[in-house]
Amino acid sequence: MTSNRRLLILLPLLLAGCSSLLNVQRTPYTIYSPRYTAPAPTANAARVAWQLVVETPTASDTLDTSRMLAAPTPGVLEVFPGARWRDPAPALLRSLIVEGFEQSGRIVGVGNAASGLRADYSLAIELRDFQLDIRDGVPQATVRFQARLLDFTSSRVLATQAFSEDASAAGTDAASAFAAFQTSLNAVIPQLVEWTLREGSQAREKPSASR
Repeated sequence: MTSNRRLLILLPLLLAGCSSLLNVQRTPYTIYSPRYTAPAPTANAARVAWQLVVETPTASDTLDTSRMLAAPTPGVLEVFPGARWRDPAPALLRSLIVEGFEQSGRIVGVGNAASGLRADYSLAIELRDFQLDIRDGVPQATVRFQARLLDFTSSRVLATQAFSEDASAAGTDAASAFAAFQTSLNAVIPQLVEWTLREGSQAREKPSASR
């Protein structure tokens, strides 16, 4: 048998193998895209004249993923099959935080590090939890992070604060988890916005904060 004939026989077998592999990789999944809903505006809420850069949060390799995670027991993380966030969790959180400041209507300028803002402050965040925790059989969407407000020019830390919010889920499926995450995010982001605006304004009033 010539080499050309052997190639013609082997080629369909190789293509069939590739097709099988591609079918495995094409497992369908749902992309979840949280939306931020701002709380009702507070009457006479003070506006600030400074600008803020929101850095992409740092996170462990496990949390820095677009997969939706669950912790069935403490210290054990699993992934929801067929479920993805629209972006990796740190980038997703950053975009929602920027939106939180924008919807507050209380800051002159806010954006991510690539926005080109002539910022006065930057907001650095360490993401520590972003998963569905199952505690005593009760599923809860947990969002927990440490925030630091820094002078943009000198990178000097002006204030730091821990934030955490849990929201009960109706079930342990991905859709129920998503709804609970929406609740957690809509609760914790306004807290971060309020804290940042307050701490930034206080820092500007201190002589030591002058550049």
